[in-house]
Amino acid sequence: MNQTLLEESSEELRAILQAAADVIVIIDYRGTVLHVNSALQSLFDYKPQELIGRNISLLMPEPYAKEHDGYIDRYLRTNEARVIGINRELVARRKGGSLFPINLLVRRVEGFPRFVGIIRDMSEQVLLEREALQSCEIERNRISRELHDDLGQNLTGQAMLARGLANQLEKDGHALWQPLLSLSEELQQNVRNIRNVINELATVELEEQGLEVALRRFIDKCNGYGEAQVRMVFSGKWAVGDYGVEVQLYRIAREAVYNALKHAEASLIELRLEQTAEHICLDIQDDGKGLSPTLKIRDGRLIKDGQGLRNIYFRAHVIGARLSIESSANKGTHIQCLYARSKHSHNTGQWYEQDIVDR
Repeated sequence: MNQTLLEESSEELRAILQAAADVIVIIDYRGTVLHVNSALQSLFDYKPQELIGRNISLLMPEPYAKEHDGYIDRYLRTNEARVIGINRELVARRKGGSLFPINLLVRRVEGFPRFVGIIRDMSEQVLLEREALQSCEIERNRISRELHDDLGQNLTGQAMLARGLANQLEKDGHALWQPLLSLSEELQQNVRNIRNVINELATVELEEQGLEVALRRFIDKCNGYGEAQVRMVFSGKWAVGDYGVEVQLYRIAREAVYNALKHAEASLIELRLEQTAEHICLDIQDDGKGLSPTLKIRDGRLIKDGQGLRNIYFRAHVIGARLSIESSANKGTHIQCLYARSKHSHNTGQWYEQDIVDR
C-alpha cells in the first residue's frame, strides 16, 4: 500500500472515530490517554486536548480513580480480567464533579501496548428503569387499596352477616347454624389472606410514615415466621428524602430477609439501617448456611442466581447504590446496600459497580 493510501486510510479511521456517538478512548499501559474522540466533550465536558496526556482515572470517582493503575498492572501480570474484555456498568465523573452511570467496554489491542475503551452514557436508561419501578409501586398501591376497600370490606360484611344468621339459627334450634358458622369463619380467613396480600403489595405505610417505621413493622411480622430471630438496629435520623429511593431500599430489605428466612436456615438475621447526612446504609447479615452452591460468580460479578438476588441487584442499580454480597458455607450471608447522597449530581445517589464475593 503506497503512502497516499495509508494517509487516506488513517484519515478515514479518524473520521469514523470522530463520528461515533460513544466516547472512544485509547490509553497506554500506564493509563495515559493517547487519543479520544470528540464525543468526550458532550458527555464529560472535557475537550479532547484536556484529557490527552493525562491519566484516564481523571474520569473516575474515588475509590476507583486511585485503584485504576492497579487494575491494569494486575491484568498485565495475571491476565485476570475485572473490567477488561467485559461489559460493565460503572460510575463516571464529569469535569464539574457530577457523577453518572456508564457502560464501559475495554479491549486490549493485540500486538500493541494499548487498550481501547468504549464509554456509553446510561443515564437515560437508568432513569427509565427507575420510573418503571415507581410506576409498578403506584400500581401495587392502587390494587391494594381496591382489594381493601372493595373485596376485603365486602367479605368482612358477608362474614358478619353469616355469623349473625348462624347465631339466630342456633337460638332457634335449626341445624343449619353450624354450616353458616363455618362459612363465616372461611370468609374471615379469606379476609386475612387478602390483608396478607395487601401487606406484600402496598407501600402506603412507607409513604406515610417513612422507611424506619415500615421496616420496624416488617421485622415485627418476620419474627412470627419460623424459628429464626430477626433483629433490627437503626441509627441516624436523616430521612431519605426521596420516596423512590425509600421504596427500593425497603424492597431490598424485604427480599434479603425473606431469602434468609426461607432458604438460609439461619438462627439470627440482623438488619441495620444507618441514615447520615452523607449516606444511607442498609445492612443485612445472617448466620445461615450461605448462598446456594449453584451461585455463579465471575470476575466479581453475579452471572447466575435466583430471582431474589437479581431483584436486589436491579433495585440497587436503578437508585445508584453500591451493593456488596458476601457469603460462605455455614457462615452466612452479608448484604450491604450503600446509597450515597450526591452533592454534585442532579440525580439522587451515585452509581457504583456491584460486588458479589464468595468467601
